[in-house]
Formats: sequence, C-alpha cells, structure tokens
Amino acid sequence: MRLKQITGLILATLLTASPALAANERLALVSSEGENLVTILDLHTEKTLKTLPVGKVPHALAASPSGRIFVNNRGSKELTVIDANRLEVVTTIPLPAISFQLALAPDNKTLAVVYKDALKLSLVDVASNSIIRTVEIAEPPAAVFKGPMMLHPYWSPDGRYVYCPESVSKTIVKVEAANGAVVKRIALTGDTHYLQASADGQLLYAVNGSTKEGTSLTLIDAASDEVIADLPIPLAPGEKGLGHHAAFSPDKKFYFFSNLGASGLHVLDVATRKWIKVIKTGKGPGHPAISPDGRYIFVVHHKDGVISVIDLARQEFIKNIKIGEGSEEAHSSYFTPDGRYFYAVASQDNVMAKIDVAKMELSSTIPVARASMFFAIKEGSSYPSTE
Repeated sequence: MRLKQITGLILATLLTASPALAANERLALVSSEGENLVTILDLHTEKTLKTLPVGKVPHALAASPSGRIFVNNRGSKELTVIDANRLEVVTTIPLPAISFQLALAPDNKTLAVVYKDALKLSLVDVASNSIIRTVEIAEPPAAVFKGPMMLHPYWSPDGRYVYCPESVSKTIVKVEAANGAVVKRIALTGDTHYLQASADGQLLYAVNGSTKEGTSLTLIDAASDEVIADLPIPLAPGEKGLGHHAAFSPDKKFYFFSNLGASGLHVLDVATRKWIKVIKTGKGPGHPAISPDGRYIFVVHHKDGVISVIDLARQEFIKNIKIGEGSEEAHSSYFTPDGRYFYAVASQDNVMAKIDVAKMELSSTIPVARASMFFAIKEGSSYPSTE
C-alpha cells in the first residue's frame, strides 16, 4: 500500500511538472544547406537533441502555431514538413519548381511559396499539407535568367492578397488568394527583395535589391497599389547598392534600411520621407533586429563575422561583437523574451552564437551543421519570428 502511494505521488508530480517543463522549453531548429538536414538544439543545455534529414539545400523555415515547420529546400522540388512537437519529419510536399521563399498567411492556414527557377506562386493548405493551387505569375523569361526569379512573398494583413516580387521584369504581382487571380502588376525601379506595411497599413515599404542608381526604397499606396514615392539610397563613393531587409523603430517614426552592398544602416524619417543618417555597421548588413526593450538594434551581416550593436534612441553605433572568423551569417536571429540573450549563426564557423545583451559579449557557441543559414525557435508552445 505504501509503495502504491509513493508511486502515485511520483506520477502525480511528473504529470504536474510536465507543463512547466514544456513552458520552459527553448529549442532551435537549424537548417543546414551543407548537410541537407535540420539540427534540433536545446538552447538551455546547449546540446543537440537530434538531426532530421530533409531535402537538398534547406534554407528558410516557416513555423505555424500548431508546431508544423515547413522547410524551403533550395535544391529539390519539395517542401519538408516537420512536427516540432514530436521532432519528426511527417511528410514532404512535391512542388512544381525549386522554392526560394515562403510565408504563412495571417490566419496561419495557408502557406505562400514562391520559386527560384519559375514565375509561379503556390498556395499550400497547412492542415492537409497539400497544394490548393499554383498561379502563373508571368510568362517565363525568353533567355536564361541569372539569380532567383522571385523573392519574399508578402501577405496583406487581412489575408486576402499575396504580393509576389518577381525579379525578371522588376514588378510586384498582387494575387487574390481565394481564387488565384492576378489583380495588379506594380512596376518598380528595381528587384524588390522584401516588403513591409506601415504602422497604419496604408503604405507598403518595398526594399529594392538593386536599381540603376544603386538601391532604393519604394512606397506603395496599399489601397490603390500605386507607387507614391521612390527613395534612392545615398551612396558614398565606391559603395554598391543592394537592399536586403529593414525594420521600423518601435514608435514607427524611423525606418532602418540594410544595404548589403556597403557597411551601414540607412535611417529614414518616416514623416518627412527623407534619409537622415547612415549608422556604421560591419560589412554587408542584412538583417536588423530590435531588442525587446527597444533600446538596441543588433545587426546580422552576410559579409562579416560580427554582430553590430546600435543605440536605437541615439541612432549611434556602439560596438561590434565578433561571433566567428568567417564572413557569412545566417538569415535569422532571435532575442529571448526577457531580452537577456541574442542568438545568431556564424555559418562558416558552424556555430550558433549566444550573446549576453547586457554585457554585449559573446557568452557561448553551440556547434551546428555545415553551412547553417536559417533557424526557427520553439519557446514552449509558441514559435516566435526569427526573421
């Protein structure tokens, strides 16, 4: 009888404790382009839990709230689907071409997939892991096109439309998700890499990769889909223009534009639409990330082995934190919810770097597979953005 009571108490304790354990869980799912797998790391213990084989050249990851992780394979015509609760590959979804990027709809029910080697948009049903429809965005180019034909898709906040930047004719193609109809073609001065909405949703900010003058930011009226301004980035002698990603300040008064072709963040005054400053960074800034308290910008680079730290209020460079000897960093990053730590990947060093934010120092490095270029995060039962 005594043994049964003890056993019952132990079992009850385990059952009671398991939700807390799950709540404290912090995992990273890291895609390796070099080894065609996803490494699952426990960020508390800094140990590898397991590796999952996926398609060829896995890059971006899109995580649904249910724990379904979609892997964009840039070397094979398929998506790999991972169940992050079971830490298993559950299926692969055949695709009509090689995917380049993907994005979940605001309601997380549909996944938009665009392609590296085709002018198509596929809409995938998240519940059934099946393609709803594939839309022909434009006619295939007459000649061989160098580089990805399409870049980051963007969903309208209401989920009605998908905006598809295509690089062949330098246009953004607006598609109605419900029926696949192409409703608008927006001509731009360059190949748009990334799209964001203004705080009030009235404008789309289109970060252009390259233009004849270098690079620029295009502002689009979201209601009419008309271009209302094109703002060229001022370049210093010898600098190249190659817009990549960007971020609004927490108060939405400023916009920080990463120029991959130089060594700085360009600052836009949102109200006046004027470029007011360039903040020094490492070489090839790609992704600015705002700390949870809004005090800092941590910048991930694609041509340097440092994370640049910027004082957001002063808009001034503070320091570079070296995370690796190589010059390539992954296209994702993550601040923990309490703001204590920042994670990024030094891709050529094959490590995930953990930075102590208060000290602004490298805290530790965690081994990852070769050429790891993206990661997703699982915080208990939530999947915060890492892009």
